[in-house]
Amino acid sequence: MSTRAVETEALEAKFPTLPSAIEAVEELIASGQTDPEKLIAVVKQCPSTSLNVLRRANSAYYGLRHEVESVEQAVRLLGFVEVTSIVVLEGANEMRDQLTNHTGLLDRIMYAAIFTGRFTQQLTRQLDLADEWARLAFSAGLLHVMGRLVLLYSAPAQYAPLADGQDDALPEVGDERRLFGEGHRALARRAGEHWNLSDRICSVLHRAIDLSGPSTGRRRTLAVAVRAGSALAQRDLSNAPLALPKGLPTADASLPEELVAVAADDATDYAANLGTF
Repeated sequence: MSTRAVETEALEAKFPTLPSAIEAVEELIASGQTDPEKLIAVVKQCPSTSLNVLRRANSAYYGLRHEVESVEQAVRLLGFVEVTSIVVLEGANEMRDQLTNHTGLLDRIMYAAIFTGRFTQQLTRQLDLADEWARLAFSAGLLHVMGRLVLLYSAPAQYAPLADGQDDALPEVGDERRLFGEGHRALARRAGEHWNLSDRICSVLHRAIDLSGPSTGRRRTLAVAVRAGSALAQRDLSNAPLALPKGLPTADASLPEELVAVAADDATDYAANLGTF
């Protein structure tokens, strides 16, 4: 645990521009519209997203005998949840590109964000959460960690030194709070509101700040999954065993250890390839 002595200073939060593709898919998710034609139109607007969707469809994971050659085929094969995750990931990389310094820290933030998004998504699939919650799981997990990107974007000269000497880790949330008065978890919620994301996803980001409230409900389950994914991502960055920290209320949220382990292994593979296939 960090014991840095830092002086608190007010943070003037600045938010990276939210890519239009993320706006489009988040609107689809919020509205419950899973029409593949609308999603196909979003994907085809971005060549790199189209390429990644095709690469995923033709990856060894699916083991198809014949190559998928069109975006339309790929979107229908992969399904709504998988494709929207790829779109959100592409958008996150665009936001990352809005910063040009501190590339090592940026890479670690992106790794942790992708890991957390994938972990949350896979865990909600295994838990059979209702579709309206499962569809936003990747976004909720990724954006929770992207609060760190907001801190780096807002105050790079102050935030980056918190990671000095931690080549395989990220700043402690306690250090963030001591320096800025709030940490990346709170900044993620503020970012969601700034970007006008859906009430449901903002409520999960808000719930993930502090897990001490009511211990039931899908929102609570998803918030605990997000926090678990974030903690495991940091352990993965440090090459430490993928064990959850003590005090995380996974039992209260009905997150079985075996399902957590399966989701963590999948997230490790996914994040190691930065979401590409």
